Amino acid sequence: MKKIALMMTLAVIGYGVSAQSLNVTSAREAQNRGYYDKAKKLIDPACEHEQTKNDPKTWYYAGLIYSQIGGESTNPKSKYRNLDSDWLNKCKNAALRCKELDTDKEYADGNNTILAFVGNEYYKKAIAAFNAGNYDESMNLCEESIKIFNEAGKKEYASESYLLAGKSAMNAHNNEAILKYFQPLVRMHTKENLVYTTLFRQYKAAGDTNAAIKVAQNYAKSCSEDYNANMMMAEAYMLKGNMEQGAAEINKALEKTQDKPATHAQILASAGAVYEAAADYANAEAKYKESLTTLPTQFLANNGMGIMLYNRAVDKLTEANNVPPDDETGLYEKYLDESKELFRQSMPYFNAAIAYIDGLDEEGKGINRSNLYNCLNALKTVYARLEMYDDLKPINARIEALQKAAAQN
Repeated sequence: MKKIALMMTLAVIGYGVSAQSLNVTSAREAQNRGYYDKAKKLIDPACEHEQTKNDPKTWYYAGLIYSQIGGESTNPKSKYRNLDSDWLNKCKNAALRCKELDTDKEYADGNNTILAFVGNEYYKKAIAAFNAGNYDESMNLCEESIKIFNEAGKKEYASESYLLAGKSAMNAHNNEAILKYFQPLVRMHTKENLVYTTLFRQYKAAGDTNAAIKVAQNYAKSCSEDYNANMMMAEAYMLKGNMEQGAAEINKALEKTQDKPATHAQILASAGAVYEAAADYANAEAKYKESLTTLPTQFLANNGMGIMLYNRAVDKLTEANNVPPDDETGLYEKYLDESKELFRQSMPYFNAAIAYIDGLDEEGKGINRSNLYNCLNALKTVYARLEMYDDLKPINARIEALQKAAAQN
């Protein structure tokens, strides 16, 4: 967020002849000299008096004075810190009134700076609400910030407010609001990966393939050097059944990360997931294994490979259960054996993923607590299916410990 600096030095406006006009001028002078209490006492009546209430100059100075009062409110050493608790609302209303009356745009530049300052203050309040977990309040404050930035003609400043509102919507699990706040950022050609990824996943989950593909295309146009954009395009192509173009996008992402082994391994694992989603298990396995060759100790590829084998084992179980009871071809036993073999193959990958998390520091373990829980539950099913009951006991104990810790928190 760019810092909004208020214009402190103003061109001298000609003196009026009425007492209220003199009050406006005196208020400006008091503000310039740092006498904000005196400035407030002078400008407030001028904003209500018939002679000055329709003069944009009056409201311009009112906005400037209240913005200065707002600046003092954050200074614990200032004698003006408690001068007016409603300074932000008064500042906003004054600046908006000035804009309405200033048809000649005599005060436009300075007034727009005041409006931008107000928009930034609402954004700061939205951050505080977000950090306190008040996500609906944060969205409302972002809404106000966006509106004021637009009034100031500073639409580019509103991008941070849109982003924060979208994050608040994500935390509030409000999908409609996510679309509302993230879609404008796509039109602004944002560089934020989170925006494109969130929208892509949401459209994909809703079955709106065309919208998901458009998001990927916008990402690729706005962030042509970002390998994540290539990975999203790969997934988009595969959604359309274009495996060749999907593979080409994956290769572009891999080329961009050749000199970064850890990132390269991550992209290989992500490529495995893309191929898996397209039911291309041979290429998925190849990418997962290449990732593990590049970086043996990691979570992503181990977990991805484990999940793929696990899911294929479940599919075989489903096929076995769909075999007619009177079938005498041995198809049921065949599918059951294939399922057990796939479960067996998944074990070392889940164990490696768990070992990786166990080797992290306490902060890393906390971040990966849900990943650990999911791996343990998958392994629990695997051991049960393979009747490995001795191996199952310590897994059950760890799951119970995690559940107990979660209940206490």
